[in-house]
Amino acid sequence: MKRNNPITNLNNMTVRTLKKHLAVLSVLLVMTPAVYAQKVTAEFRNTPVADVLKEIEKQTGCSFVYKTSDIKEAKASGSFKDAPLADVLLKVITPPLTYSIEGNIIAISNDSAPKAAREQSSRLKVRRKGVIRDVSGDPLVGASVLIKGTQTGVVSDIDGRYEIAASSADALVFSYLGYVDKEISLKGLGTDVDVILESDMQFLDEVVVTGYGTTTRKNLTTAIATVKPNAISKAANSSMQSLLMGRVAGMNAAINSTQPGGSVSISIRGGGTPVYVVDGIVMQNNDFDTGTGNLAVPSSVSRGPLGGLNPSDIESIEVLKDASAAIYGIGAANGVILITTKKGKTGKPTVTYDGSYSYISNYKHLDMVDGPTLMNLVNIYSKESFLYDRGYYPYGSTTYDGSWSPIFSPEQIRNAITTDWLDFVLKSGHVNNHNATVSGGTEKFKYYLGANWYDEAAVVHNSDMRRFSVRTNVSSQITDWLSLGAVMNYSRNNYTNSTNGGDKGNLGNQGAGALYAATTYPSYLPVKDENGKYSRYDRTPNPVSVQDLQDHTKMTEAFVNFSLDATLVKDWLTLKGVYGINMQNNYRNAYIPSYVYFALQEKSRGSISSGRREATTYEAFLNFQHKLGEIVDVSAMFGVGLYFDEGTTETISYDNANDHIAGDNLSMADGPFIPASGRWKNEKRSQFARVSFDFLDRYIVSASFRRDGSDKFFPGKKYALFSSVSAAWKISDEPWMANVTAVNLLKLRASWGETGSDNLGTTLWGTVGVSREDVQFNHNSTSYVPFLTLGANYPDVTWQKTVMKNIGLDWSLFKDRVTGSLDFWRNDVTNLLGTAPTELLGMFSDRPVNSGHYYRAGIDFSVSTVNINTRNFKWTSVLNLSHDEAYWVERQVNYAYKPYQKQVKEPMNAYYHFKYDGLINYDLTNMPQSQRSLGAKACQPGFPIIVDKNKDGKIDIDDIYMEDNRPKIQYGFGNTFTWKNFDLDIFLYGQAGHRKNNDAVVMACSPTNLAKGVDARNVSTFVYEMWNSQTGLAGTEPGIAYYKNVTLPENVWADVGMEDAWFIRVRNITFGYNFPERILSRMGGFISSLRIYVDFQNPFTFTAFRGYDPEINTAGGTLRGGLFPMVRNYTAGLKITF
Repeated sequence: MKRNNPITNLNNMTVRTLKKHLAVLSVLLVMTPAVYAQKVTAEFRNTPVADVLKEIEKQTGCSFVYKTSDIKEAKASGSFKDAPLADVLLKVITPPLTYSIEGNIIAISNDSAPKAAREQSSRLKVRRKGVIRDVSGDPLVGASVLIKGTQTGVVSDIDGRYEIAASSADALVFSYLGYVDKEISLKGLGTDVDVILESDMQFLDEVVVTGYGTTTRKNLTTAIATVKPNAISKAANSSMQSLLMGRVAGMNAAINSTQPGGSVSISIRGGGTPVYVVDGIVMQNNDFDTGTGNLAVPSSVSRGPLGGLNPSDIESIEVLKDASAAIYGIGAANGVILITTKKGKTGKPTVTYDGSYSYISNYKHLDMVDGPTLMNLVNIYSKESFLYDRGYYPYGSTTYDGSWSPIFSPEQIRNAITTDWLDFVLKSGHVNNHNATVSGGTEKFKYYLGANWYDEAAVVHNSDMRRFSVRTNVSSQITDWLSLGAVMNYSRNNYTNSTNGGDKGNLGNQGAGALYAATTYPSYLPVKDENGKYSRYDRTPNPVSVQDLQDHTKMTEAFVNFSLDATLVKDWLTLKGVYGINMQNNYRNAYIPSYVYFALQEKSRGSISSGRREATTYEAFLNFQHKLGEIVDVSAMFGVGLYFDEGTTETISYDNANDHIAGDNLSMADGPFIPASGRWKNEKRSQFARVSFDFLDRYIVSASFRRDGSDKFFPGKKYALFSSVSAAWKISDEPWMANVTAVNLLKLRASWGETGSDNLGTTLWGTVGVSREDVQFNHNSTSYVPFLTLGANYPDVTWQKTVMKNIGLDWSLFKDRVTGSLDFWRNDVTNLLGTAPTELLGMFSDRPVNSGHYYRAGIDFSVSTVNINTRNFKWTSVLNLSHDEAYWVERQVNYAYKPYQKQVKEPMNAYYHFKYDGLINYDLTNMPQSQRSLGAKACQPGFPIIVDKNKDGKIDIDDIYMEDNRPKIQYGFGNTFTWKNFDLDIFLYGQAGHRKNNDAVVMACSPTNLAKGVDARNVSTFVYEMWNSQTGLAGTEPGIAYYKNVTLPENVWADVGMEDAWFIRVRNITFGYNFPERILSRMGGFISSLRIYVDFQNPFTFTAFRGYDPEINTAGGTLRGGLFPMVRNYTAGLKITF
């Protein structure tokens, strides 16, 4: 065995050490020869060193940096003539002073000073200057130069020049819109620092998620919009859908209910509910609620899908608006929303906490009249009805004889109390929202873990929501060619279902919720009567007693997604396999105590229901990517999928239970008991493919194909092929556009695609049910349970089809300062799935059919701008505009047109009405001749004056107006202002160009209600707008004559109560402060970022619509005006990252 020679080892070490010192010396020699070569001529005797250094600076051009206190007492003596600078420095800078040279900068420090003082001396600042240019050599005007970790900075001038004071220990950060930031350490550099910045087309290279793949924004051939939730306040938002209002051109996100977890209706280009895809897995697009069986409670539950998904876990949202959705086949006719959740990134572990508290208040609700006022109004309209029914003047020629008797006496009115029922129902609320995440990883393994606690107490009593969710997203690079990913999400949502809401099962006011009851219960009634029981009015439940109803829901959801990626041929061919399952379990327990008068009964009753549903996905697909020379880049994908959707529900309703036990022990209830159960299972199979060709990086063509199979249809109709094709021309990449430097992207694109729907709403297969009427034989000793045929087979029904066409233009100008898109689109829906009456003497009244054709068309426009971008201030804006229309091409079979209906290109939101222009006055002097054609009843004071549209002197169907009650325009507009570490974001959205029935006015201005006497419900102060002959001659809303069995031609009503429903709502005002690094460094160095913020959600709404909010739905069942009010949220929050 060979032994090491100690002498040899020592020689080797000596050589290595010598080489090391020679290397250091050579570096010093290279760096400082110009400095040492400088010559100095000077003579000084016991002169302060500071004065000597100034003289040296004049002669050499060098710069000295030092701390004044270090050289304050130092003196120097010497005489030099053309002496090298090095010799002079040896005489002037003597111990304990030392110096070091970096370029032409000489730093002096005092070795006898404390370490901290010496470090401070090394950070003494020197003027640095230079020119900032782009790669072509052109100067960049207004580029930002910032000392890293501080707010100290300057901006380059018209020649690209800058000047800033910085020490050799600093680093400068150079930035300019549309260019990659550049960081330069000043250690070892002189005073002149020139910089070249490289272009950074972030908008063009932004990765966009598409169906089963990704692409860059510049290569997109279809209409796909991206929303980044990190720029949107999520403090008081429990759902993903609530983040989208006004954010995407062509998509309407409207609030259905402001209850905790309340649904937001999403409509893409006027369609129905879209397909939701989370991390590549298609999710259920509706809420899962098991109901209350035979128990009638207010229909308060209105929640949307994805209730277990924490918005803070979302990385990006893509909205597929056109043929890009065709790759998803079934159901994609209404568009697709792709949700990508956050993942771990390479780097050290990062821990983030984001918490907030929100205070919730109601928008102002209706002003209800007090008890004495209601009694007076009842007297007025009771007399008004008396005058009309008996033909007394002004409703006839007979003089009133004083025979009417008041309903309420002066003494009753004088002694009347006032109960503010709304005060018992409405209150303030709050939201606690806390998020914690841990993420990080290596090149081989990345992880993300997020947890959320969301606790909301609503603005209506007895309504709240609590959600706990946890989400993990991990990925592992097992080998160079194989990786595994896993996403898991678990959530548990607990709801106290509000007793607020509309009726269930068309019960009318006998099944009313708390808010409707509070706006109708007479204000002169007490909460409880003299016997201590809840007071009663008509058939309506007492608003306070209704809140004693118990209705709770527990929803647990588990989502698991595994993916396997294998590289079969490097840079060419990959294989991906996906397995996903989403499991939901629902439990609901509702109970009405025995003392609550509800649905005309005062007895205990309840229901317990539970349900389970699962959606399972199996998918596998091959991806091919290769560039053929310099001409064409080819990408292709082929996949197969198998999908299952199944579930079960069980419900038992019961009566006569003990109020203390309720549903905790059903054996203690007397019954009767009514059980019910259900089960379903659906299977779908798919094959899908996509291919794309990019020619010369300018011309892109893409096509997709999907073959879907559904077990809802009969053999021969089970499968359907859905295809799409799209193309794009990047005009800006043409050689003849090379000199148009202002245009970074100008792209023309077009797409065509076909999708389908199997959403029947019924079954095509014959079904059999069990009759509750047993058939008895042998003197009732033998019983047979008869089976009933509930439906026939319908093998002729097939898929509903939607053809989508789009042409669009994308642009990016002035280095991404102005970006946007414009789209013109049309969607034709044919073979509509519906029902139609069967032939005479048929076994069933109607049957499923394919018939009808309508289309939707519109324009989408969006633009983003960087208005100002300076060193300390930045202002950006975004504007989204959309307009859409919907028309019938062909009505469904057996549809019966009314004589006045438009039969060609009829709007789907057509509203037919007579227009009225004021009211007939007290003495009929303003009544036009045409009004007489409607008969004597329509010629009474207070009746609407019907407009004679065609001026023919009579009112008939030719005078009926038709208007399209679809909003003409929808918009979203946002501005973000950043000044130093402060930021302010303001976003608003709205609609315009449509009218809506004002339920608040209509409910108040009902003379027939007030004429009921003691049975009259309460009214709001809008009642003063109603005409009457005694106190309301200036009224603008029709009087009692309009409601006294008068019919206009074809039973079409006048547009009474219709109001312009435009609105502009300020959705969010967010103001935040990000602590700078210099402050964070004083906190121990373990905090990497800290942000505090306040947010105001829905603080202002501008509208001409009165009473209720113009956006939210005010109808529930047969009742109107009893649903959740619009709310404001005031939030304070903190986000900290370690």
